[in-house]
Amino acid sequence: MAIIVYLIRHSESKEMKIKKNVPLLECNKNTRLSRKGKHIAFEFSKNKEFKNIDVLISSDYKRAIETALFFSENKTSFEINPKFGERVHGVESFDQLPENFEKKQFTDEDFKMENGESQKEVRDRMYKALMELLKENKNEDKIAIVSHSTAITFLLKKWCKIKYAGEYKFKNKTFFNGVWKPCTAFKLVFDGKNHLLEISEVKPEIKVMSFNLRHIIKEELFGIWKTRYRRIIDFIDEESPDIIGVQELTRKGKRYLKKNLRDYKIVGKRRYSIIFTNEYNCVLVKRDFKIKGHKTYSLSDKINILGRKSKSDNFPRICTLVHLEKENYKFLVANTHIDNSSTENKKRQLNIFNNIINTHKKEEELLIITGDFNMTMDNRNLSNYSKNFVAPFKDYAIGTFPSVPDMRALDHIFLDQRLDFFDEKIYSDSNEKGFMSDHNPISCIVTIK
Repeated sequence: MAIIVYLIRHSESKEMKIKKNVPLLECNKNTRLSRKGKHIAFEFSKNKEFKNIDVLISSDYKRAIETALFFSENKTSFEINPKFGERVHGVESFDQLPENFEKKQFTDEDFKMENGESQKEVRDRMYKALMELLKENKNEDKIAIVSHSTAITFLLKKWCKIKYAGEYKFKNKTFFNGVWKPCTAFKLVFDGKNHLLEISEVKPEIKVMSFNLRHIIKEELFGIWKTRYRRIIDFIDEESPDIIGVQELTRKGKRYLKKNLRDYKIVGKRRYSIIFTNEYNCVLVKRDFKIKGHKTYSLSDKINILGRKSKSDNFPRICTLVHLEKENYKFLVANTHIDNSSTENKKRQLNIFNNIINTHKKEEELLIITGDFNMTMDNRNLSNYSKNFVAPFKDYAIGTFPSVPDMRALDHIFLDQRLDFFDEKIYSDSNEKGFMSDHNPISCIVTIK
């Protein structure tokens, strides 16, 4: 029977405060999580990998203990084990460390300061504690240990080839690029005899949603739009997606969302249509993402002129592109609303949308596409287009336009082939608590392969 062990680095901590007449080790141990670190730990602890943890262990450092609290779920307590603590430097001031101390200790397993620990000593105590843990918990499926980057690295050198400030390999397969961040975590699978079978990095999960909010002109004229938008806000608060591509957002609606959804940044320009002056295809992004740039384009022959359309289009159509970064991963989110006119118009706009993405996407960026495409997967153009991506809803017969229940989904999410997904959902009951839109929102959890 396989036993899974998660090695989790603590989350982001405050700057260490050096106190007079207090040993450096004690100052280090008493350093707590920052406010941002608590948020990172909370979000990362919701990863599906950490559901139903059987045994939870923390080092005796406060930042590790505070991190472990977020992984404890409903448990009232967990074990604190000093053997999983960070490498002890053995000095009273970091100024006392020799030049290139980190590299010297990494390359020479016996190198240490007089009162400190060597790489070998850290590895031996970590390994012994881990083997004792496996022996004591033979029938447990999941064990999580919150520790520290250097201590975890030294332990992993028991099985892995690790380059200094470089990649980590197990059985000649790279599983980590060597860039440590708050809550970096590894999944180790052991067999019944405590032999390590595999190692992988636990990647972040991102909940992505697409939602056509519907522009109802009568609501604008009679001032009754807030009632519906209040329901939309309640729905978003409850589902808490990380990224939302919305369509048919009005200027008043955008202001209202911005005021009431404080956890999100809202980006995107309006399309400047003569008839529907203030419609947006905005992207809502949780604030723990860094926005590295964004722009709204026209789906016309002049992509930089918003409000432009061909003669045969019903309305001017736009797309919003947002460049994002989180935990050293880079993303490009592209959100659009294809016209509801002829098949040829849809094909042309889809091609323009694709060309815009290809022009602005950087190689290292992972692509996430959301939108109301006004096409089902039965449409040959969309079906062919989707072959270039991972398509969570390609096999769904459920519709996203309730007024035509027999029609398949018009709203879609497409993903870079380097991404995967689970928990895909069409909210067919979204209007049960009161009308929100004539479209059902869709969402899925996105993971990095």
